[in-house]
Amino acid sequence: MSGTVIIGCRLPSGILLETANGKQVELAGQRQAQERSPIILLTADDYGITEVDADFWAQWKKEFAGFQPLTSGAIFEAKNDKDAKAIAKELRDEKTGHEPLPQTAKNIEKAD
Repeated sequence: MSGTVIIGCRLPSGILLETANGKQVELAGQRQAQERSPIILLTADDYGITEVDADFWAQWKKEFAGFQPLTSGAIFEAKNDKDAKAIAKELRDEKTGHEPLPQTAKNIEKAD
């Protein structure tokens, strides 16, 4: 396998991926998506995209097949930007565990 793949990341700050041989790739997260959007607050529609070497991605997926963000769709693979947008839209209601608390949650007090 050669070339690159598009990796989408729905985690707020992205994540650093590393294989057993020490190669690393930093995935852009939701905050980096702000560059594409005038919206100030992060939403479920926000995701970062990173072009990753296909061989690195195949190796990392093999080593970390059970990694929760990968299995939950918080990190996903796409063929191109259009495909990434469609996958992110499909996953928008899936929880990553990093969603902000609703402002109506118990024990949240207003600041003076």
